Amino acid sequence: MKPLSTLFAVAFSLLVISSNGPVRAEEAAIPEKKENFHLFLLVGQSNMAGRGKVTPQDQQPHPRVLTLNKKQEWAPAVDPLHFDKPGIVGVGIGKTFGAEIASDNPDVTIGLIPCGVGGSPISSWQPGEFYKPTKSHPWDDAMERAKVALKHGTLKGILWHQGESDSKEGLAEIHEEKLHDLIQRFRSELNAPNVPFIAGQMGQFSERPWNDAKKMVDAVHQNLPSKVKNTAFASSDGLKHKGDKVHFDADSYRELGRRYADAYRRLTQPNDAAVSQMPFRIERSIVEQGFDGKMCWVHARAGAIPSHSAGNAADDPLLVMTTQKLQLSGSDVFYALHSATSPSNQDKWSPLTEQEVFKRQTAEDGTEMTVCDFTPKWHAATGKLLGIGHTVVYENNRVKHVRPRASAYSVFDPQSRRWTKWKSLELPDLPKFKNAGAGSVQRVDLPNGDILLPIYFKVPGETQYSTTVLKCSFDGNNLTYLEHGSELTVPIKRGLYEPSIATFDGKFFLTMRNDDRGYVSTSDDGLKFSEPKVWAFDDGQELGNYNTQQHWVSHESGLYLVYTRKGADNDHVFRHRAPLFIARVNPETLQVIRATERVLVPEKGARLGNFGVTEVSSNESLVTVTEWMQPAGVDKHGSNNRIWIAKLLWDDEQ
Repeated sequence: MKPLSTLFAVAFSLLVISSNGPVRAEEAAIPEKKENFHLFLLVGQSNMAGRGKVTPQDQQPHPRVLTLNKKQEWAPAVDPLHFDKPGIVGVGIGKTFGAEIASDNPDVTIGLIPCGVGGSPISSWQPGEFYKPTKSHPWDDAMERAKVALKHGTLKGILWHQGESDSKEGLAEIHEEKLHDLIQRFRSELNAPNVPFIAGQMGQFSERPWNDAKKMVDAVHQNLPSKVKNTAFASSDGLKHKGDKVHFDADSYRELGRRYADAYRRLTQPNDAAVSQMPFRIERSIVEQGFDGKMCWVHARAGAIPSHSAGNAADDPLLVMTTQKLQLSGSDVFYALHSATSPSNQDKWSPLTEQEVFKRQTAEDGTEMTVCDFTPKWHAATGKLLGIGHTVVYENNRVKHVRPRASAYSVFDPQSRRWTKWKSLELPDLPKFKNAGAGSVQRVDLPNGDILLPIYFKVPGETQYSTTVLKCSFDGNNLTYLEHGSELTVPIKRGLYEPSIATFDGKFFLTMRNDDRGYVSTSDDGLKFSEPKVWAFDDGQELGNYNTQQHWVSHESGLYLVYTRKGADNDHVFRHRAPLFIARVNPETLQVIRATERVLVPEKGARLGNFGVTEVSSNESLVTVTEWMQPAGVDKHGSNNRIWIAKLLWDDEQ
């Protein structure tokens, strides 16, 4: 490798050896102009250095994210970045943070300056201080490395994660004074008086409750933005430990890196549409992960039982998730729904429990039937959690080609934590409704308790689906058809299907799947809808979503679409169904505002196209999705059948 002094403005290609073989970073370059080389100092103790398990995905470099290695040479950023304790250092926040910021800024290169020192108290981050456990001088070493890097770039931020070693009586009381002094010294020594400084929250692990001293240190971190200018705080809510009750696991480090990036965006781009028009922060967590190569979880969706309601006397909503197993050797071979619960403020889920009522039913002709694509939602008028999906029929454990299909519904019993025996919604006795169901749809509950339920339907044996919205009544036990509205389709392949409806600002909006592209329509009454139009960005370019569903997030701050699309460096993903995006919709033009597009759930090779949206409260919404482990081999990109929850935590002013 060439020394730093000769790398200036020179493209290079380095071979990085990983456990999965060689990885090559092609044409990674240090920009000629210092202002195009954005530097970030990574400082703190072990949760900054990282202790997560390194996997092949962590050693895949981003072409515009570099790191200053131990020899003070620039190299492609792969984990582990830090080198404080070589025997245990692993995945941290830096690589993910760098990739996020690089994606935001295609014309710049990111330079990471890793300086984390495991176990170091804040008192060791002073000039001349020697930290015996690592035989290092944390402050002096960081300053030396930063000044080497600054010869070729511009300092854009300081990321700090520390506090565990100061969560003791006698130290916690003076932590705020020391942290404020530290920030001032960083800015003064590096001649960057206004450089952004972001502090990350210590791990919140129920197995190791915080003492009063740790709560005091945490308060210092959370209050930092109100006391020191140009600072921010990155939450650790919902993140998990690696088993030692101290350090985050690898997925949590990656998520924390995304949260640091989000905090940085809000701090540095308050007037940018991509930030200012998205009045929420995203917190991701993982309910479960792992698969045996034969089965995997799919169709994870959740409903929320409000606080102080029947079956939930708690002060916070109760989340109820449903998901089911898929047999990987077939196509859409589903088994019984499972269910789990969690208080909305804890991210601590009960075990997924099979629901007996959803086991396959065997008919006299030997075919089997179950329910899939199920979506729970609270029905306020009756005080019931009502879940709706549709039936699927199997013949010799394969989906029967010509089959009846109906909307199936069930009610959750919060006392037993079980779902009641499912029923089928009866529709008019017409050929077109013999194959008609509400699988993977969002519904709207009207103030009088009536339900607007979108379905898709066709005459059995025909190819093309149509979409309509049913108006139904629900009395707490029985769902009853009242009428239906416009019948919408397009003469393209399988027509329009998997519809979802939302209401915003007095109007209704319908999004629909088609094999070639997604469509959208609008209505004044929720039944009579306009001619479907192709989803597009606000610059007129097609959105690029196709052959999978889209869903809505409707909030008082705006109307948002959750979707997947082409053109996101995701050609290796089945039907481009990852990552999962969210963006704001212009309700007048029915276009997606490109500048507001954000990644909700990251891409790790597996598809994410089958998901759900939950309104928990006016302050919180959820998007739930599983990594669907087909086709075989998607795990080589890092997928592991994770059940993801992406929380949208709405800004208080909204």
